[in-house]
Amino acid sequence: MSSRSPTEALHDSAPLFISLQLTPAQRALIRQQTGIDVAALPVESRGDVVRCTFGGLTLRVKRGVFAPTTTTERLFDLVREAASGHRHPVIVDVGTGCGALALATAAAFPDATVLATEISDVALACARQNRARLALHNVTILGGSLLSRLPRRLRGKVAVIAANIPYVPPSMNDVVKTAFPVGTAVGTGVDGLDLVRELARAAREFLVDGGALVLQMAGFQLTTFTEELRALGYRVPTSDKSLPNGPAVVWVRWQGKAS
Repeated sequence: MSSRSPTEALHDSAPLFISLQLTPAQRALIRQQTGIDVAALPVESRGDVVRCTFGGLTLRVKRGVFAPTTTTERLFDLVREAASGHRHPVIVDVGTGCGALALATAAAFPDATVLATEISDVALACARQNRARLALHNVTILGGSLLSRLPRRLRGKVAVIAANIPYVPPSMNDVVKTAFPVGTAVGTGVDGLDLVRELARAAREFLVDGGALVLQMAGFQLTTFTEELRALGYRVPTSDKSLPNGPAVVWVRWQGKAS
C-alpha cells in the first residue's frame, strides 16, 4: 500500500485535476508558481470574457466564474446516458456556473425540462446571458443553494440531478487556489464533502424511483463516499475511475423510499 498522502498524489495528477480552459497567461502563471503544465480545452479570450466550446455550444464565461473542464464533459456523458431512458425528463444541474451542463443538456434533450441552480450572482448572470444568447427556452436558472429553490411540485419527479459543487478538502487549498475561481473548488468539512452530502440527502425528496444522482469528486474520495451513498439508499451502477488521484464522476441511482 502506498504511504503517499492524498495531497502528494493530487499534486502529481494536477494536470488532470486542474484541467481547465484557461487563458495562456493564466496557464503560464500556474506553471510558474506550481510547475504544473495545465491542459486546456479550446478557448478564446477577449478581455474579461473567455469563450469556450462545450457540448456543441459556444459559451461565454466571465472571469471568476467556473468554466467547464474535461471532467465536466464526462459528467455530461453520464447525464445524457441517465436521462436517455426517460420521456420528457426533468433534469437539474446544481451549481451550474456559466450554465454549461444545463444548457448542453437542454440542447441534447429538447423535450426535457432543465433547471439549474447557482449561488453566485456573477455566475447566475453569466448563465442567464448564455441561455438568452443560445435561445434555449427549456432551461430555468434559479438563484439559491443546492435544491432550495426547486418547486415543491417537482418532488418525486426529477429524473436526473447532476452537480459539480466544491469538494476539494480544505487541506488541499494551496494546491488548487491558483487554478479555480474563489469558492468554486474547496469544499466544507474536514474531507471537503459536506455540501455533496447535503445534496445527496436532499436529492432523495426530488428524484423519481430509479432516478440518477451524478456527482463529481476526487478519485481518492470515491470509495468511501459511495459507501455513504449506499447507506442513504442509493445504488451505485456506474463510476468513473479513470483518474484515481484526479477528478472522478459517479452515477448513483435512487432506489426509492421503500428501499
